[in-house]
Amino acid sequence: MGNIIGIQISCDAIFTLCLNCTVHKAAYVRQLKDNLRALQSELEKLIEARNDVMRRVEVAEQRRMKRTDQVQGWLSRVQAAETEVGQLTRDSPQEIDKLCLGGYCSRNYKSSYRFGKQVAETLLVVRTLMGERAFDEVVVEIVEESIVADERPTEPLVVGLQSILEQVWSCL
Repeated sequence: MGNIIGIQISCDAIFTLCLNCTVHKAAYVRQLKDNLRALQSELEKLIEARNDVMRRVEVAEQRRMKRTDQVQGWLSRVQAAETEVGQLTRDSPQEIDKLCLGGYCSRNYKSSYRFGKQVAETLLVVRTLMGERAFDEVVVEIVEESIVADERPTEPLVVGLQSILEQVWSCL
């Protein structure tokens, strides 16, 4: 008698999925040097944009205006990204030394993969921050409540020279 139920499994689909996953993860290691250079370049552009925004804010704050929360949040995120890029830059020589075979492989693949992924994610964050820098307004006017103060006239008071002052007045 023949088989009643037949099962077919396509090895091509499974192989393709595994290969795509491996190639995608290997790209973090393979593109590590390029991503580090791109990250440095994008960070420099971001710092220039931050300095331009800060200059606009400082000029407006001298005119008794206040920066918007949107600008303050963006500046905080830029500062955090700058700190993270600084840390990645400090760690990069160690990770680059682990690369072999022209940067296509690593002596510690797991460490290089994690580092490469972190560099790629940070690069994406920096590029996103660059896109967010176009603000409609960086400051708003401060509405000050008027403070009412009573002005009280005061009499001139000379301490210690009262007798000399009286003599001068009597002479005049």
